[in-house]
Amino acid sequence: MEVNYNETKMPKFRFDRYQSTVVMPNLNYNVPRNVPQNVSQDNMEDQIISLIQKNNKISTEKMAMILGVSSKTVKRRIKEMERVNYIGRGSNGHWEISEEG
Repeated sequence: MEVNYNETKMPKFRFDRYQSTVVMPNLNYNVPRNVPQNVSQDNMEDQIISLIQKNNKISTEKMAMILGVSSKTVKRRIKEMERVNYIGRGSNGHWEISEEG
């Protein structure tokens, strides 16, 4: 069950002679994020490394959702991090974190 789901946000079905319509409310509308804004670069790098250590196949899009930033921001931060490398291509690859470098 979704975090923001309640009975008022149930899908609504409408039928008439010619068509059927399903109205699905946006569960993410007007929901505050619990991610602090203005996360420092060092803190974000630590968080990215922590996410990679938990799952070395995590996507940059998934990291972005967890951190509350855009995937472009995550990609830009990772590019600046000398210790983090992606080995392979696409979904077949994985992240590796080298020792202090």
